[in-house]
Amino acid sequence: MPVKKKHVHWVDEGEIIKLKIYRNHWYDALMHRLFKTPLEITIDLDKVGSEVWRLINGEDDIKTIGLKLKERLGDEVEPLFPRLVTFVTYLYNGNLIYYKKPDLKDKESL
Repeated sequence: MPVKKKHVHWVDEGEIIKLKIYRNHWYDALMHRLFKTPLEITIDLDKVGSEVWRLINGEDDIKTIGLKLKERLGDEVEPLFPRLVTFVTYLYNGNLIYYKKPDLKDKESL
């Protein structure tokens, strides 16, 4: 089950979501002074990515998120699961989400 990381802030601007990552470690400050790297990174998600971000709640698995996404956006998300898995992988590799295993209670219901 994907879960949003706490260091990622986000702003819902209606149809799209902007992810904001603040770089506030000591080495980020050093890199900023030396190389003028930004201390804040903003990522604008498209309509489908924004909807996926809204659906990531730490309780639903990828399959459930996909079914809800299909229900909300219809054929606009096809091919659904290849796109969803690729996008969630990008979020994971970008250190924006992590995965948690379901609780034992949840496993019994599977």
